[in-house]
Amino acid sequence: MSRREGHGWHQTLSMWQQICLITSTLIGVGVLTLPRTTSSKLFEAGWIAPLIGSAGAYVSLWLIVKLSRRYPGETFIEYSHKVWGSVRRPWVGKVFSLPWICIYLVYLYFSTAVVSRVFGEVVVTSVLLQTPLEVVLITMFLLVLFLCMHEVEVVARVNELLFPFIILPLLFIAIASFQKAEFGNLFPINHVSFRSMLEGVYEGIYSYSGFEIMFVFFAYAQQNTNRELAGFYSLLIAALLYLLIVVAGISVFGYEELQRVTWPTLELVKTTQVPGLILERLESAFLAVWVSAVFTTVANAYYVVVYSLRQLFRKGIRFQRIVAAALLVPLFFFALIPQNITEVFKWASLLGLSSLVINLLFPVVYWVAILIRDMVTRREGRNIDG
Repeated sequence: MSRREGHGWHQTLSMWQQICLITSTLIGVGVLTLPRTTSSKLFEAGWIAPLIGSAGAYVSLWLIVKLSRRYPGETFIEYSHKVWGSVRRPWVGKVFSLPWICIYLVYLYFSTAVVSRVFGEVVVTSVLLQTPLEVVLITMFLLVLFLCMHEVEVVARVNELLFPFIILPLLFIAIASFQKAEFGNLFPINHVSFRSMLEGVYEGIYSYSGFEIMFVFFAYAQQNTNRELAGFYSLLIAALLYLLIVVAGISVFGYEELQRVTWPTLELVKTTQVPGLILERLESAFLAVWVSAVFTTVANAYYVVVYSLRQLFRKGIRFQRIVAAALLVPLFFFALIPQNITEVFKWASLLGLSSLVINLLFPVVYWVAILIRDMVTRREGRNIDG
């Protein structure tokens, strides 16, 4: 659907499309490593991290929803100058909002590079053993570039189309993985220190990074849709999937064995057999589904980057297409900078800290700035009346 607003076209996203966008972005490369990262901090209690992490993620997403309702029809790029400026001095808002916008876009850009590199590492070490990493990355980037040639509505429809092909098979595989589960591996959970709990919660919250794309996409949500409910359903789906995968990983391997496996979820799938031997190698089907999940994660984030630059410079779709093609070249080389998988994980850890800043600090700081500005405005209004 499309509707005319102001001087431009605004695509209107239904509640279902919002759910598809958020969930498809949340579920990506983290699916393969989550059992190991959470159990490395919380041991047998690693399954608690996705639960607590989802609560923290919802608070952040709720604040982003409130910002979008405060400035309906406007993206983070468009309303930032209103938050930091005033009607009398619009240039102040443009100057002070620029650092926040730049941090947001740089984070999304580099997270796209890291996620793409992890995707490439999995493919060349598990499936296409003779294929160069560069070929895998270029193939993914060309698909992403094709999506960036279109407007927001097309991105929403692609996520809507791929959503059932991502979620349903992953849920089936996660449940089927319990065939060799030993639930005694999940206990006891009472010897986790407070510091380990905090570190585990951090891993849990980081696993939900990706919903920051809604700083932009919520601007195109239908006004009669419940965005809070869309965010809740999205996080609930992701939390259920993450919980099943982590519980299955710990119960099958034990937390100590998980620390020796690079891609624990992939190893978990290899131990799973489908009744009737319909699929003799279930990991092949899993990776096919996982490729779609990673594509939506990478494509959605990269689209937000190029679309935000289009809005920042107030250009049209042609500018967006040129920027999308130009930025892919340095993105490709950034993805190749880590020399090995250990360095890739270090980069991912740094991005985890950045995601906490973007997802938690940004909405809070913006709301504090809005409240302070409202107080000053009311005070000036009373002084004028007096």
